[in-house]
Amino acid sequence: MAKAPGKEELRAQGAPDRREHPQRILVLRDLCTRPHGADCERCALACPAGAVSFPDESGDLPSIDERACTSCGICLGICDAFTSTRVTMVDLHARIRRIALRGEEVVLTCKENVFPGLEPAANVVVLPCLAALSPEFWTLVLTENIPVSIAADLAYCADCERAGEMGEMLFSHAVETAQAWTGREVGYRSEIPEKENLVKDLANPEGVDRRSAFTNLVTDVADVASGKRRLRNSEVLQEFYERRERARARARLNLNEGPQLNNFAPEGHTRQTMHPKRRLLLEAVDRDPSIAPRIPLAVSRTDCAACDNDLSCSRVCPTNARYPDPASGALRYDVRYCIGCGLCEDACEKGAVSLVDETAEALLADDRDA
Repeated sequence: MAKAPGKEELRAQGAPDRREHPQRILVLRDLCTRPHGADCERCALACPAGAVSFPDESGDLPSIDERACTSCGICLGICDAFTSTRVTMVDLHARIRRIALRGEEVVLTCKENVFPGLEPAANVVVLPCLAALSPEFWTLVLTENIPVSIAADLAYCADCERAGEMGEMLFSHAVETAQAWTGREVGYRSEIPEKENLVKDLANPEGVDRRSAFTNLVTDVADVASGKRRLRNSEVLQEFYERRERARARARLNLNEGPQLNNFAPEGHTRQTMHPKRRLLLEAVDRDPSIAPRIPLAVSRTDCAACDNDLSCSRVCPTNARYPDPASGALRYDVRYCIGCGLCEDACEKGAVSLVDETAEALLADDRDA
């Protein structure tokens, strides 16, 4: 039997190293605007490795060169159409919530800052690159009043083989944007918290008062005996609380999650698609409506006097923010689903549709008319 090629041989052949990058980046058709006719190329422009390209045929999904992809996750922060086989933004947000529910500060860092021998504490979330998080993600975390800090030496960004300077630029922009929107601050730490050990302070008393170390140990042992420590660290309990909170948030938003029968739609039904970043933003504004005036949005508007209700705009809308009323066939519009792609504006031959600059206050309006 032939011997399997080693790591260095694979690199020499140009093959991807799965042990370094076991996760894969995927493109979700339902969340990409290109199949609907858009010529968006933000993902390719942001990719620091040049791993994203587009086939010759217009309307095709972006193609990812797995040999070039470093799995930095920048594309996830740029566009909802990208996801990872290892973790989604929903999973990540759930983990952050669980850490906060334990009464701990959430500390975010990147792989470049975790050196061999360092065991991050349970409240530390390690990402391939901090640029994988969008402004909307940071905004929701801040409006939830989750104590969150970043532990990273940004001097490492310039030499980072995974994301390079593009990662620092996008990550800084996302954090600064969320802080401006919410009026809240993300903290910074000089060191990554390490994994706790009940006897570490006693075994290594250097720099620690021995009486204080012993007192801390006694407190931890008492917590273990009483079950408090087990309760604080119970993942099952924290997951229950997180699921309940997520269900409450979705109920408050009152979104259309499934297909709706509609005889005026081409396939006999309409299905609205909520993009993850918009959902994050909706949850943030729902929690703190006062931030809405500070959040700019581009959304579509209809000149009802010019509209002849031919529904061409609804047929190209990638999220079905525009759709025919199931009862009358008249054009309806739910601004919460509008991502400002502009396809409806191009499709309207009457010039009745245009993109306008708004704020997130539009998401609070209970108006479903065009």
